[in-house]
Amino acid sequence: MNLKTLAFITGRLTLNNKNKGIVHIVSLISLLGVAVGSFALIVVLSVFNGFTSVAETMLEKTCPPLLITNETNLFNQEDFCNTVGINLEGGKKTGYNCTFIPVIKQTALVSTGSVRTVAVVMGIDPSYFVYNNLDSCIVSGKEGFDVSDSLFFLTGVNQASLMGLHSGAEKMNIPVKITVPAPENKDALVIEDKLSSVNVFYQACYQTHSDLDENTVFIHIDRARQLLNMNSGQCNYIYAVPDNVSQTEDIKKQLTEKSDGKYSVKTVLEQEPVYFRIVKSEKLAVYIILAFIIFIATINIISTVIILNIQKERMNKILRTMGVRIRDLRKIYFSYGFVINLAGCLSGICCGLILCLLQQHFGLVKLAQDAFVVDAFPVKIMVSDVAAVFILVNAIGCLTIRAITSRIKEKI
Repeated sequence: MNLKTLAFITGRLTLNNKNKGIVHIVSLISLLGVAVGSFALIVVLSVFNGFTSVAETMLEKTCPPLLITNETNLFNQEDFCNTVGINLEGGKKTGYNCTFIPVIKQTALVSTGSVRTVAVVMGIDPSYFVYNNLDSCIVSGKEGFDVSDSLFFLTGVNQASLMGLHSGAEKMNIPVKITVPAPENKDALVIEDKLSSVNVFYQACYQTHSDLDENTVFIHIDRARQLLNMNSGQCNYIYAVPDNVSQTEDIKKQLTEKSDGKYSVKTVLEQEPVYFRIVKSEKLAVYIILAFIIFIATINIISTVIILNIQKERMNKILRTMGVRIRDLRKIYFSYGFVINLAGCLSGICCGLILCLLQQHFGLVKLAQDAFVVDAFPVKIMVSDVAAVFILVNAIGCLTIRAITSRIKEKI
């Protein structure tokens, strides 16, 4: 049987107005079941992508696009430049299309008056704000915050509140003392000699809705070197920020090859492997659960094919008399079931995409009022997810329909 004949018979079985009654009702139920399953898959995966995207955006505040380290987390900028063939002075360099940012990171005791807290101290220079626009997230502090001031102290709103640095504190030139153990003086007899301290002055606080708001403070990189007794040009990390996000993997590959294993280059996913492994596992679990629901929905199509075969027993005999082979008869019923499955899949995907687009642009479904990061359910449509849903639904449908139509002889 050629395709034209197969399409004609399938079309007559599917669209003929005389095919009413129980077969018509069960067919609609089957189509609706597949459509609902496809709709649910698209919507759930898109919302899941939306929340993941929001989490990644927040994570990017604390994790640079590329983090460069070595085994000791302490290296000289000049050595790094010579190894990979760049010059850190001035930021952007030929051949890599990215900005390299030296960073010093250390846990320290931060005190203002009698208030003492433990915080993560970040030593940065003005180039840091190329990666993380903290200077645009200032919610309280001096106007025209000067990042080149070697005595500046910048922190998140939560940490500022914990330290008693409320609104207006920046006008009082409140000194902040940062203290760390001094390894070179560990044998000193006086406790003060075992510690290294620097004084800075509070200038502003920021709010990013990320972990940076909790226990991170920023000071000038030269002040951090003084605190940790580092030489000029030394740092713990180097952040590489590509001009174009799509170039991240290429730049990582270039840096890895040039460094010949001396330096480790990690992407955001590699910096937080546990988080992203959990996210992927949860998405896979959701996908499998909804796939099982799709399988249950396709069972209705089996019922439709069985009922139609019984109802069309006379047609089967006529076709057999005309010389139609059993395998061609099976193709007719397989095509009929597949058309129902395909129609349900496409209609469900289309409805799901429409709802996701409406949510994306108008925020129809809101979150709780105390949700401060986003005010509506975030949605992100990915072409790969749409393709995966289409393939999954039709694959399950084909296998299920094939399993029942393969049993057709004269009757099921």
